[in-house]
Amino acid sequence: MKIGIKKTSIFFISLLILNGCALNNMSSKYDTATFNTTPPTLQVHAGKVALKLDAKFPEKYFAKKAIVDFTPVLVYQEGEKAFKTIKVQGEEAEGGEATVFYATGGGFSYQDAIDYNDEMLNSKLELRAVAKIQQTEKSIMQDEEKILGPITIGNGVIATSQRVQDTEIPAIADHGYEKETVLSSTATIYFLVNQSTIRTTEKSDDDIKDLKKFIEQGFDLHSVEIKSYASPEGTIDANDDVSERRMQTTVSYAKWLLKKVGLEGLENKDLFTETSFGEDWDGFNELMRSSNIKDKRRITKIVNSVEDLEKREQQIRDMAELYDAIKKDVLPQLRKAEITVRLYEPKKTDQEIALLSISPDLKKDQLTNEELLYAALLTDDKEVKKQIYTKSMELHNENKARTNIGCLYLEDAISIDDYENALSYFGDSDEDQVNKGIVEAWKGNLSKAQSLYDRGNASEHNQAILNIRKGDYKKASRFFKNKTSHNAVLAKLLNGDNSSYCDEATAACYYLNAIVSARSNNEMQLIRNLETAIRMNPGYKDQALSDLEFINFREVEGFKSLVQ
Repeated sequence: MKIGIKKTSIFFISLLILNGCALNNMSSKYDTATFNTTPPTLQVHAGKVALKLDAKFPEKYFAKKAIVDFTPVLVYQEGEKAFKTIKVQGEEAEGGEATVFYATGGGFSYQDAIDYNDEMLNSKLELRAVAKIQQTEKSIMQDEEKILGPITIGNGVIATSQRVQDTEIPAIADHGYEKETVLSSTATIYFLVNQSTIRTTEKSDDDIKDLKKFIEQGFDLHSVEIKSYASPEGTIDANDDVSERRMQTTVSYAKWLLKKVGLEGLENKDLFTETSFGEDWDGFNELMRSSNIKDKRRITKIVNSVEDLEKREQQIRDMAELYDAIKKDVLPQLRKAEITVRLYEPKKTDQEIALLSISPDLKKDQLTNEELLYAALLTDDKEVKKQIYTKSMELHNENKARTNIGCLYLEDAISIDDYENALSYFGDSDEDQVNKGIVEAWKGNLSKAQSLYDRGNASEHNQAILNIRKGDYKKASRFFKNKTSHNAVLAKLLNGDNSSYCDEATAACYYLNAIVSARSNNEMQLIRNLETAIRMNPGYKDQALSDLEFINFREVEGFKSLVQ
């Protein structure tokens, strides 16, 4: 019994030695393994630092029973952030995500992404590894562990995509005010067959009375439109002639009505549109469709199929059993002329609206809500705008005013608290959805921002900026194709276009142009743009010193003189 125990102990001791040797071998030859990242320097896209890692191990390196946990870790001054761990096994081990053979070697590919923060700019990418030999008798012997490395496989993060500017445009609710409103009234005059004289009974008809009342308001004349028609009976030439005579007669009558109330502009021919249509087949079809005439479909079929107008007329007249009804119920309604008079609705001047809008004693009936909302556009003073929108909410309980005052707070927002203040004004309108989406985009909640943009039908401008934030640079570039703003050039740059330069006279723009120059290897342009950026904003000096976009120029004297 004692002999058996002794032999067992010797066996496990030997096993421990063998296992230890295997792990020591992996540790001592760890530098023979290769680890490559794509791209070589980590980059930020869509707020994420993505890592693609390819590992290769030589022949007779990876122990058959080994399990190795590989964990990439981004280490920076104030902390670190680990990517997910991948478990790699030897050929006789179990539970790994990839297998490496002892005799032939092998490797693994790995991808992951972590949320970006600004501290990661100055960082290093470590690959940490813990190896162990997987035991078969776990109840007797614990797995033995060995730390491999760590080794540095990357330095720093390029975060050019984070330079997107918050230039989204809040969605302002339309004021709905028409600075120029044109009112209209139409009267129809009916004539006897082949006649163009306006009968007394027509002059006293209700629609003529309504037209007279309309023009008697004395509003300024916008335009007058006269249309005349003939019924399709008789020759085309005769009907064209009677239609023209009806038009002339009606024009004279309309001018008489307008002159009677003293309207100005009657001598201006440009205010009058006079059209004689001749035979009114469109009207004929419409009246037939709405009539109770038997077999009206046969009639409309003839109208739609026979192109020769005289033949068309004759075929309809030949339908004797129907034509009497047509003569009685349809044709008289086509012998007509229409008078449409358009007048300008009187409006307050912009000055009157502006003064009333800020009156402390403003009453609800003094300005419509549309006028109040319009008044806010007549001033550049944001405090005055807020006062006007507040007055709109008080007098009219109008949601548009709430939306627009929220936009003012959104434009001034510089902190999360400011965002929340703006959000408190937004409801459920399309504009409000877009504005909520802007806030979510600024917070980095890109998926939620997109959903809100979709619901609110966001502008192409706002969508393009969100596309940059989401890493969809191709879509963003399409929108910014012919534009040279900061965000436009950034989108093109991130999409692989190094030929566009920002034309805004800002430090941020010049710094971006320096990055464009660096990527296109234009040293002279780089120095010139970076110098201007630093002169306008000295803070860019420290940024350039650590920015990996300029890593290939750090030993260039012109660059060194700017950042040191």
